[in-house]
Amino acid sequence: MTISDPLARVLAAGRAQFNARVAEAKHHYPALDSMAFAAFLRTSVDAVVRSVAEIAPERVAPVAVVAYDIGLELVGQALAGPGARSELIDRVWQALAPQYARLVSEQPVEVLGALTNAAVNIGKVPNARADQWIQGMTDLAKYADSVSCLRAIGQIMAWRGGLAHFRLGAIRVADQLPENVALAAVGAAAGDKWTSVREKFLADPWWAPAVEKRRALQAIEIGQFTGFGGIFRAPPEVRANAEGFCVKSFDRFSFLIADAYGAVLHPATAEEFDGSKIDMRAKTAPLKGSKLLLGGRQVELDLPEDGLAVTCNEHTIAVTSLYTFTIRLFPLL
Repeated sequence: MTISDPLARVLAAGRAQFNARVAEAKHHYPALDSMAFAAFLRTSVDAVVRSVAEIAPERVAPVAVVAYDIGLELVGQALAGPGARSELIDRVWQALAPQYARLVSEQPVEVLGALTNAAVNIGKVPNARADQWIQGMTDLAKYADSVSCLRAIGQIMAWRGGLAHFRLGAIRVADQLPENVALAAVGAAAGDKWTSVREKFLADPWWAPAVEKRRALQAIEIGQFTGFGGIFRAPPEVRANAEGFCVKSFDRFSFLIADAYGAVLHPATAEEFDGSKIDMRAKTAPLKGSKLLLGGRQVELDLPEDGLAVTCNEHTIAVTSLYTFTIRLFPLL
């Protein structure tokens, strides 16, 4: 693959300057692979530059310089390019950033930085649905008339893509968006009222605007044995609190947050686990053998009755067992 004419002209005009940038970057990142960076230029940087050239050719040079410098940092840290730990940043630059070409042309540092940081954060979360995030960001690009709007949309779509801990922050930033943009970002109907949708989100973490989404809610599973890439060395023990669940597995402690869009584990302490105990006897989901009785239906857990445990907070049921390293989460109907 060869680079496009717009990028080729910028690189040729500033050859000495760009070579000096590479030499300086190698001092900061001794493992910087020149071949990998060249590949990143041909694919990711070129995709950004071509998109800008189509709408604002006068901005190609400054955008190319910014993209070049950011690319050196990313490839130098093995975050992008061939051999990177993940392909997500490359995908974002090649497929998503061109959808925001107008904003990139106006504020390349801020826009490329925001999209890249979002990709890094999403890539750190197991089970995050990066494809869904990219598609949602693509669909909503027409609404992003500022960097702040872009960041807000990115946060909302990351929440809907599985980052449950973004929930309250996403709702707050949606408050700052025009109503039509907020509704589109959260997947609500155009005729809905944001204030009503917002109240429902805040009242129930398992509520979602789409009826199909609510009907299709099944158990969310999180956790895995360390030998298979998970974080649990022993079957987890769960305690409820108002915001989620504290989890203990051997000598490791985590805080679990879950909602309709996903579940996330964060590091916690033994003190937090010991202090996490709320009385939810008024709200519980009983077991019938190895079946969970849930809202008038029975859910087969496919686990031995012996060792099953059900823990509830106000909105969520967590099912654990001595025979699995996985926590199953259900909405408490």
